[in-house]
Amino acid sequence: MSPSPLKSIAAFDTSRESGIAGAAGSLAETGTPPAASIHDRVLSTVAARICRTDEGMPEAQDCVELLCDAAVTSDAALDRMLGRMRSQHGLQDADIVDCYVPAAACRLGTDWTESRRSFAEVTIGTARLIRTVRDISARWSANAAADWRAPVMLMVVPEAEQHRLGAMVAASRFRRLGVSVQMLLGAGFSEVIDRAEKGAFDLISFSLATRARVEETRRLIQMMRDKVSPLPPLVVGGAIGVGAEELRAHLGADHVASDPEEALRLCGVNLPKSGSARSGPTG
Repeated sequence: MSPSPLKSIAAFDTSRESGIAGAAGSLAETGTPPAASIHDRVLSTVAARICRTDEGMPEAQDCVELLCDAAVTSDAALDRMLGRMRSQHGLQDADIVDCYVPAAACRLGTDWTESRRSFAEVTIGTARLIRTVRDISARWSANAAADWRAPVMLMVVPEAEQHRLGAMVAASRFRRLGVSVQMLLGAGFSEVIDRAEKGAFDLISFSLATRARVEETRRLIQMMRDKVSPLPPLVVGGAIGVGAEELRAHLGADHVASDPEEALRLCGVNLPKSGSARSGPTG
């Protein structure tokens, strides 16, 4: 069985747990955190912060399992499950995007590595989860874009296919805070530099899931510092599992952040007063 393409999906690590910290030279090594470990961590967060029941983990896990089943079944089944989560469990769209969709994606990845679901099921299910995040987030994106006061950021995602869902979840959180987000998924160096030169960005973020793209990102950041002026603050986030200061120094970034709020604070970005991490439509 080949490694799962879904071993790491969180664009910004909401658990705030630091990963391993080794020598800077080891950062170029490839590797991903185990899917099961991420899955358990996300489920713990869901149980503690979202379910709001005495049952805790069992109810959260049941919701995630049902969401996975619906995602691999059909668009209609997924839509019905989302409606049930909203009506029966009282979940807001922010809860679904921030916690349940990532947990479901991690579960699908674990099911693939442990031969409980086929590659086709995991691929189709993940595509439907991506569609869910995109559809829900469209409302937040429109709200941020309509506010002339909104800060503007560029989010660069080197691992376009593997890491797309996690980056979209992070972008949705930035947008709910009141940030207008432009995303580049798997773009080449020249495209990233061109966008950075032409856009008036308040910050540029790099979302890294694994160490496989560290050296590529380090070269890109160096090229941006040589070619783009003025250059906004550069911040790195992701479930890469490397100590923050070690990663910042090796990449030549200005900051490493574990969540969107922290990234904005470190970059000195002021938000419209109406921005709220937990605001947004309920469905």
